[in-house]
Amino acid sequence: MKFKLFLISFLLLVVSVSAFPCQDGQERVCGEYDLGVCNYGIQSCENGQWGICMGWNLPGVEVCGDGLDNDCDGYEDEGCECVSGDFRECGNFTSAGICEKGKEYCVDGDWSGDCMNATLPDVEKCGAQGTGNGLDDDCDGSVDEDCVLGAGGVPLHCTDRIQNDDETGVDCGGSCNECNDCNNGVLDKDEKRKAIDLGAGVISDCGGLNCPKCPTCNDQIKNQGEGDVDCGGPCPAKCYDPTLGDEDGDGLIYSEELLKGTNPKNPDSDGDGLKDGVDKLPLCPNSICGRGETEDNCPQDCEPESSGKGVLVVVLILVLLFLGVILFFYFNMKSSSKNVKKKSLGGFSDLESYVPKRDNVKKRLQQRNFSRTYVRGSTRGSKVKQKETDIEKKLRKAVESINKK
Repeated sequence: MKFKLFLISFLLLVVSVSAFPCQDGQERVCGEYDLGVCNYGIQSCENGQWGICMGWNLPGVEVCGDGLDNDCDGYEDEGCECVSGDFRECGNFTSAGICEKGKEYCVDGDWSGDCMNATLPDVEKCGAQGTGNGLDDDCDGSVDEDCVLGAGGVPLHCTDRIQNDDETGVDCGGSCNECNDCNNGVLDKDEKRKAIDLGAGVISDCGGLNCPKCPTCNDQIKNQGEGDVDCGGPCPAKCYDPTLGDEDGDGLIYSEELLKGTNPKNPDSDGDGLKDGVDKLPLCPNSICGRGETEDNCPQDCEPESSGKGVLVVVLILVLLFLGVILFFYFNMKSSSKNVKKKSLGGFSDLESYVPKRDNVKKRLQQRNFSRTYVRGSTRGSKVKQKETDIEKKLRKAVESINKK
């Protein structure tokens, strides 16, 4: 009965262990990134199953000026030339005459290239009568110079800041003054920079109303003397140096480490004895299933959710089965030993119980001799050879042993 109860309890235990992959209240790390603002999350066990990953952060877009590594690539505010909202004076001219310097604002970590609220030099306005307006329109320190009387004045459309009439540019060309030359390497109008590499082998002055927009450190083009796209040269971001890229000596440069998710300062990120550069799965095992890992190539990280810790469950079941077999044989041997003990010595447990006292032995011998005498007398004197029985032999040996004592 005890054995049956034990077997039922054992089977219930096996079923309960294999039914749930985890125990309520257990927690484990989850997520894929732990660099910059990114971090791992926590996964909790509820009702025997792992829940969703809580609290982990993914890479975002780099925000200039916040001092954080928003895209989780190991750099803070990279590619930012300025802090959004800042401004600087602009306008390559003096504040003589009607001219006033403007403000250029920083937008998304880069100077916008637009000079706001600036009053730029203009052609000297002589009016319809050619007599002038009493202002230094071209900001050269002289008022109404070169103005003539009559119809020889500058046409009005050449001063309205719109490309109209016969103009080839904004207020220049045609009947207006000649447009500024964007290829002469001279800041002769409203250009901002001269002889700048605009990319693809194009050299030009830039900025202003009529010249190409000036390049920046965030335009995704290798220009303005940059060492690579938006790095080196006038840009603050440093370009990758192949002689310094593999800091931990694992065969992977820094950008490759970031792409694979390995640690740039640890040559063996998963601790399996293989360097990250030669390890086909450099993050197996790390308790996180990702980066090309599957149940087949990395079962340590990608075990099925329904099986839980399958290996541990199998081992536990085998141990319990082994204990059950041992207990089964133990109870059977104990029961068999009792039956054998009862059958030993013809029903007697030992020789002392079989021949407990000397007087009893003699009495039984006398009875046995009397019986033999009676048998011999009934044969009418004939000689009968009678064999000694096994019990008589045991009694005789017991008596001899007692007499010797």
